[in-house]
Amino acid sequence: MNKVIAIGQSVLDIIHLDGRPIASFTGGRIANMAASLSRCGIDVEFVSECATDSVGDMVVGFLNRNGVSTKSVDRFTEGQSQVSLIFRTSDGNERYSEYVNYPTSRFDVLWPRIDEGDIVVFGSYFAIDDSPRNGLLELLNYAQQRKAIIVYLPGFQPQLCPRITRVMPAILENLELADIVVARQSDMEKIFGKSDSSEVYNDHILFYCPNFIFMDSNNRIDLHVPSGNLSAALSTGEKNRLGKDASFAAGIVYGLLKEDAAPSNVNSLSTDAWKRILDRATAFAADSISSGENVITPDFASKL
Repeated sequence: MNKVIAIGQSVLDIIHLDGRPIASFTGGRIANMAASLSRCGIDVEFVSECATDSVGDMVVGFLNRNGVSTKSVDRFTEGQSQVSLIFRTSDGNERYSEYVNYPTSRFDVLWPRIDEGDIVVFGSYFAIDDSPRNGLLELLNYAQQRKAIIVYLPGFQPQLCPRITRVMPAILENLELADIVVARQSDMEKIFGKSDSSEVYNDHILFYCPNFIFMDSNNRIDLHVPSGNLSAALSTGEKNRLGKDASFAAGIVYGLLKEDAAPSNVNSLSTDAWKRILDRATAFAADSISSGENVITPDFASKL
């Protein structure tokens, strides 16, 4: 089976509930997605950067314990790893505060080997940050040349970049690079000001990328692809939103691998194939909803 190259932030999340810290864990949707895929037996390489500090050790240790290769994680010595404080209220609202001290030179990573049919996943703020972007674009263009499938997970936090107009050119360029876009309603509202999947797809995505998967705030999944449209639903009541989103993304990638998707056929996959991909993705997410964990459970992985 082909491998997965996951490109994203290395961050430690510290959750506060009603003003009190209650938990800390390795954050970043893509890092947790990588851990879930590795638990499934997929060969996964994580491409990122973090300091040679205790926070960086925690992030890399988490990935290594889950079997994810971290040889493409740049461990810089001048600066500090990213810490994200998440302030959650009992009604589910969240505010974020980010603390990080990156060096002047960014994304000095060892490029992973990319082969035809591999899947490259990138996204979140890491994909629109000016500092690592030149190196990231070189790697993504290389992935295209190597005939890998590119999956884009848009993410936008206004507290990190209050002016969407400043990063919109980068977002549009990311859409153009992607073979598949997997988006959340909250991100599409912040980026395009729209919450309806059909409007987002027809007005903003289709021109750049024909394959669009959308999760709304009520856990409804809408798929828009050349072969047709599909819908699915997740159970509600998740204990951890990050875990649900990361595991859903892992299920999409796992499903693409199982369907032998490639750049040459991804735009012509049948609706039956896409239904199987969505079924796997919703099952992955349901496992995290049930467990409250950021990654799929070993029991779930063993049954795949």
